Amino acid sequence: MQSDYAWPTLLFVALAVLSVAADWRRHRRREADRAAGRTGWVPWPLVTVLALIMTSLFAAWWIGDK
Repeated sequence: MQSDYAWPTLLFVALAVLSVAADWRRHRRREADRAAGRTGWVPWPLVTVLALIMTSLFAAWWIGDK
């Protein structure tokens, strides 16, 4: 039977991957955005760190649940 912690773990992994990709894109476009007067609304490195912390927490619960 599948653990209750499997889906949250996989969702936080996906969030971490997407936030790394968004931070890479923001870093690549930073000068163009600054010249156009646009500012970043989401602190992507913070989102990445929090998603990785939650991933490790849910993965530990998932492993301990078996």
